[in-house]
Formats: sequence, structure tokens, C-alpha cells
Amino acid sequence: MKRISSRTVEEVNSKVDMVEIVGEYTRLEKRGGNWWGCCPFHNEKTPSFNIMPEKNLYHCFGCGVSGTVISFVMEMEKLSFTEAVESLARKNGIEVIYEGSGEIRKDEKKDNIRELLMDLYDRTAGMFHFFLTESKNGKEALDYIKGRSVDEETIKKFKLGFAPKNRNWLYGFLTSKGYSSEFLASSGLFSRKYPTLCVFAGRIIFPIADRKGRIVAFGGRILSGEGPKYINSGDLPQYKKGETLFGFNLALPEIRATKSVILCEGYMDVLAWHQAGICNAVAPLGTAFTPEQAKLAHSFAETAFLCFDTDTAGQKASYAAILLCRKTGMETRIVDIKGSGFADCKDPADILKNHGAEALKKVLEMSILDVDYLILNAGSSFDLGTPGGKAQACGYVFPYLEVIDSDVLMESVVSRISSAFGISGRALLSDFQKRNQPSNRREMTESNPPAGKRKIKPGAELRAMLAAASNMQFFPQVRNEISADDLEDPAAKDIFIILEECFRNDTVGFDAVLERCREDNLRSIIMQAYASGEFSENADKVITDSIKLIKKNVLEKKKAGLIARIRLAPVSDGSYGGHDVPDMMSQIREIDEKLKDLKDA
Repeated sequence: MKRISSRTVEEVNSKVDMVEIVGEYTRLEKRGGNWWGCCPFHNEKTPSFNIMPEKNLYHCFGCGVSGTVISFVMEMEKLSFTEAVESLARKNGIEVIYEGSGEIRKDEKKDNIRELLMDLYDRTAGMFHFFLTESKNGKEALDYIKGRSVDEETIKKFKLGFAPKNRNWLYGFLTSKGYSSEFLASSGLFSRKYPTLCVFAGRIIFPIADRKGRIVAFGGRILSGEGPKYINSGDLPQYKKGETLFGFNLALPEIRATKSVILCEGYMDVLAWHQAGICNAVAPLGTAFTPEQAKLAHSFAETAFLCFDTDTAGQKASYAAILLCRKTGMETRIVDIKGSGFADCKDPADILKNHGAEALKKVLEMSILDVDYLILNAGSSFDLGTPGGKAQACGYVFPYLEVIDSDVLMESVVSRISSAFGISGRALLSDFQKRNQPSNRREMTESNPPAGKRKIKPGAELRAMLAAASNMQFFPQVRNEISADDLEDPAAKDIFIILEECFRNDTVGFDAVLERCREDNLRSIIMQAYASGEFSENADKVITDSIKLIKKNVLEKKKAGLIARIRLAPVSDGSYGGHDVPDMMSQIREIDEKLKDLKDA
């Protein structure tokens, strides 16, 4: 493959909107001139991923990754440098020039296996959809789907299909179109043992798309005969089952709008929610809900509604999902089908079929907090009238308490659980803490790192210096009002000295500030303050208020020193340290006047 010219790379870096690209993977919010969101490269609850559009760079203050829009796409899509540039160029109408010949190639067909497989799945999905909606071969499948109250609009929206019962048909058709047997053997569509037999034959097909809507895999439901009820594509170059959610591409607009996601048991449940007009529903793909799927959902949602079966397996799946969602930082609620007054229904598809869309909307409105759901489960599983039953019930909720990282939420949760179990909150917490003593000790060690690695907490002095570092035009005001000796905070004093050096050398750019900063920890906090945009709009007020406080502290410290000297002055001559008492009293009165002026200012 020819090398892409530097001219094309520069054009991609300058013209592609990084915010738009990154926004396909995580929810972003604007703060000042920058954009912030939860990092798509690691699991976090508080957004630390920052995009600086004017610099065309991203940086995560949590895991430390940074780069350009090209490196972002390379990492997220697992593409080579050339593939990432080609993808971004094609999407943004940029001509790709290759070095050596000056040749310009537009919309070049991908020659890598990943793109070829997606093209194959897209074509095959179209054929399967035709068989379901237009062919007599798909009548049985279409009757079944419509019998589950799935309408034509939903069938079209999800591109549902039917794979012909003849297990050799697809192989014969695709080879006649020029696909090689070697390529088809790697496609995931055919049996490994019998390479000409389609594994999805005779099944209703649920196309699985990536977040951009490209078909990357299939799920299939059997209509009759032997075999598992559902089968799903295994991991492929373009598809990782544990990192994908069914319906996510169609649900994303509603997830963004509502900041919530509904996690369902399976394909038919997702169809039911969407047909009812509740379009933020998605489902895992034939496997347990994974940390990667939770991370994907949390990239755009703050609240997760869990809608799994009510049997024992469903309860276990719900509990595991609760823990994953809470770990990622999502508030979690449970959609209780039977508890909502629809005892004749076991899933959303049944409610839609038997009671209609409005009933399904009502079920969502009646969702309960995850802690209440666990309390109900504990009450039905253990005898809360006995000491042993109470102890078992407490043990049941301990994993949930483990993932709560807010003191306020913990207090509320403990109060709710202890009241329901008929015990004291102190007893519940005591047993929980005993259970977690080893991890608690480890967490205490981790939360008290060596002095050189401790986080710097910004007080008034440091905030003033960070505001000035982010807005160098205000530093002349700072140096006219205070000096480095007026600062007690070592970090603030270091920044003042750096800014003074920049001022005297007439190098007032932010890059010059970072260049003179030798300490990594200090450079990091300066960079974080600048990148966050915290001081992009109110820097003058922060500086003015902080200078006033710094001056006040300096005056009060001086006053306290004078008072101490007066108290220590020998009675014989009425002086101490070369100053007589009347003189020191006069200085105190002057300080009081200045403090009054500062207060009135």
C-alpha cells in the first residue's frame, strides 16, 4: 500500500472536527473553549477526557492518553495509520494523495479483511431482509414476527431478515458472486466442520450493527427443528461480542437526549421498546452484560434502566448488571414487569402484544431504585424474622455497598436497608467494614501516596496563580498587588516565580509557562486548569478576589506578629526587638484601617 502524503495528513488534522468524531464514542459537554467527557479509553465516573479544538488535541487527565484525531480513530477502530487517514478523509470529502505518483484516489474500495467482511455482511443482510419481506420462503418467519406484534416499520428499521432453510444456498450464491472459499471460511457465516453449510439457515435474522450503523454480525432465532433457540456471531475482525450492544446505533440519539439507557434481555425486547416509541433500549448479545458494554452505555447515559427476566437467572443477571452500572457511575433503576401489574407477561414483548405501547411506557415510569429491588429480593429469599436470616440478607447486599463511592449515597442506602431489615445502620456498617477490612487498608494506603505524589489542592493563592497562568494578560495586575513572598502555598509561589520570569523575558504565551515549569506535578495541575477552561471566563474576578484574600492574610499575619511582640515587651523599657510599644500600636491601627478598606472594597 502506498504511503499517504504529508499534505493529506495535514489537511485531515486541520479540517476534521475532532469534537464530532469523539462525540460518536462518548457524550461531550462544553466548558469554556474546551469539551469534556468520560474517557473512552478507560473506565471512569467523573469526566477527565478533554478536547482542545483550537489545538486539535485530546488529553485524558485520568489515564494520560493524548493525541490527534487520527490517533484517536486508530485506537478506537483498531485501524492502521493509513486506514484511519483514509477513513477520515473519505468521511469529510478530503482527497487522498499518495506519495510517489501524486495519484488521487477517491472512494477507494478497502482491501483489508475488516472492510471486506463488513461489505459482505451488509450485502447478506440485504438478501436476508428480502427473503423475509418479499419471498414466499420467508412467510413462516414473517408470520411469527408479526404474531409477536412487530410491525412493518420496526421490521424495516432493524433490517430483520430470514436465512433460507437450504443450508448450502448462501455458500453457492456467494461463490457465484466471486467470493473465495478461503474468505468465506473466515466470515463466521459457515460451519467450521462443514464449510459450505450456513450456520444461520432457517432462522430469523437480527442484523447487529456498530455504532455507525454498519452491519458487523448476525443473531439468529430458530423457527422449528433442533438446535439452540438463539445463535450469535462469534468474535470477528470487525466485531467483538462483549463490546457491542444490539440496537445501540438506533438507540443512540434517544440515549443522548434522555441521558438514559434501557438494558434488555434480548432482541425481541429491544424491538418492543422501540416500537412503543421508547427508543433508548439496547441488549447484550447472547452473553452476560460486560464491563465494556457498561462503559459503552455510560459514555452517553447517566441512568440505566435494567429490564431482565424475573426468574432466578434473570435476578442474578440484574444484580451483576447493577454492580457494573454503579461501578461505571450510572444511577441504576429496575423495570419490574410483574411488579408493575402485568402478571400475565414475562417480558416487554409480551406487554406490547397483550396490552399495547402505553402499558409499556407505564412500566418504565414505575421502575424502582436498584437498592429497593435488592431489598425486595432479600426479603423474599431470607427470613428477616430471625437473626440468621438478617445476617444472610446483609451479606446479600454487601457487594452492592462495595460499589457505592459516595458518602451521601452510602448514608441513604444504609438507612434504607437497615430500616427494611429491622437492624441498626451502625450494625450493618460494622459488619460491612469488618468484611472489607483488608481492602479498606489497601485503599487507605492508595489514598495516602508518598509526599512527592500527593495531589495539590488549590486554595485561594493557587487558584489566583492558575488563573494568571491561564490568562497571562492579568499577571501585571498580580505583580503590582502582591509579591512571591506574600504567598504561603509553595505551589502558588513557584508559579508566581515562573510567571515573573516569563513577564521579564516578554514571553507571555502559555507554552512558555509550561516550558519553565520543571516539576511534573505542578506542570500537570497548570495544564489541567488551562485545559478545563475553568478560568476562561472569570479569571479577573478569581484573581481580584484572591488578591484581596492574600492581602488580608498578609496583614493579619503581620498584626498577629506585632501583638505577640507587644506581649513579650519587657516592662522595664517598654520595647521589644528595637520597636517601642506605642510604635507597634500605631502599626496595628494602620493595619486595621487597611483591613477595613479591603472589607469595604
